[in-house]
Amino acid sequence: MTQIESPLTAGPTAARLRFVLVRLARTLRRVSQSTLTPSQVSALATVEDFGPLRISALATHEAMDPSVATRVVASLEVLGLLIRTDDPGDKRASLVDLSESGRRALIELWNERTLGLNSRLERLTQKERHAVETALPALEKLARDN
Repeated sequence: MTQIESPLTAGPTAARLRFVLVRLARTLRRVSQSTLTPSQVSALATVEDFGPLRISALATHEAMDPSVATRVVASLEVLGLLIRTDDPGDKRASLVDLSESGRRALIELWNERTLGLNSRLERLTQKERHAVETALPALEKLARDN
């Protein structure tokens, strides 16, 4: 395999971590039976985390253009995974929230991916699993730190 030269001087830890996270995320998507795109899954997860949101707030959380967020929401509405309701604070605006089908779809998706990851973790030695467990608080902090 040929190494691609990077102009960044972020260091080997950042490069290795990026590589591992991208590959692991791709692997977990493959073990899932879901036909949802990564953007759709991420939008559903954000709505699950933050509750009913305006599309503009969803776009901000997802770091995407509002027009892209509108298309993602529309596609999830067509699938019956998101529902739109009036914003009680501003009748001109609407909020998007998970439908019951959306909640069930996320539960199924998380279960599939958790089982897939668990089978990979079981292949590690006890010492390696402990190292992963020890790293979790730092990784969780990285994931939360926007």
